[in-house]
Amino acid sequence: MKNLGRPMTPPSWFHDRGPSPIEDEFSKAASDLAGLIEREHWFGDADKHHRYRVDFILKDARLIIELDGHSSHSTREQLEKDAVRQRYLSRAGYTVIRFTGREIAKDALGCVSEVRQMYEERMQRAPAKYRVMYVDYSFVKKQMNEALKFYREIHPEKKLTPQSLEKIIPHAIEWLHEKSFVTAFVFCPKELHNEIEHLNATIVEYDKGEIKFNTLASELYSLDLGEHLESFAHFFDEFMVVADDPVYRAPIRAVLPEKISENTIGAYTHKYLANAKLLRLGNDETSFAGTELAYVRWQNIFYPIGFALGLSIYEL
Repeated sequence: MKNLGRPMTPPSWFHDRGPSPIEDEFSKAASDLAGLIEREHWFGDADKHHRYRVDFILKDARLIIELDGHSSHSTREQLEKDAVRQRYLSRAGYTVIRFTGREIAKDALGCVSEVRQMYEERMQRAPAKYRVMYVDYSFVKKQMNEALKFYREIHPEKKLTPQSLEKIIPHAIEWLHEKSFVTAFVFCPKELHNEIEHLNATIVEYDKGEIKFNTLASELYSLDLGEHLESFAHFFDEFMVVADDPVYRAPIRAVLPEKISENTIGAYTHKYLANAKLLRLGNDETSFAGTELAYVRWQNIFYPIGFALGLSIYEL
């Protein structure tokens, strides 16, 4: 997963033979997008030989345009390779638009018009900042059980029941004083994936924006979360992490500014690590104590769980 989605230089064995006829046709029709559209980019990890060349890219909208000539994209083997390639690029955060050679030959201007419309729609919806939330589902599930015990003791008269992840996360975002559009990557062990897989590729709206969920399950899910966080860091401006474990110290620190910022109000100077917020355990319990992550703004996870349970701020 290292460098997933990052541009690469072409491999040494590649020799550019110039644009194909359908690429030429598309380029001519796309003249008004000439300042935005770029031809021939490579993506992947050289160490693992995951290298893919894309025909055209609109970087700011994260759009890739692929043109499929009949002779080179009609065999079963090539179709399978195209499917693997498309999944790779989708995981890297891009939307892939595909046109056949016949479509380009028949109506190149129409194809360009479709790309232009999608580009404009994407840019109109683009937030001022790209925010991402990484969620350790096992951590959330454990804290939900702990919070239920705690709040049931305080409020025995209330019938408090476990709440789903999609109920908790909007409250989590609000408790972290965030808003707008958030991409959430939820990691969990395979045995728990059935509890959240219905959320994969879904969008949940809340009062101040929307959350796009992506669920990922694996045996080493916590290591995968950290690796994913570092690999995709170049896509996002601000990071939220719902987790509390020593394994996350290094990857979280790696994506944040090197220097600790300072904010002075009167005689008091407050130090903090910018561009991140944590939803974690309290200062007496957190695994991040004694590290620079103690300078990251944070909230206790019990608060949004309490709101998801239906409690008011005075009942927490």
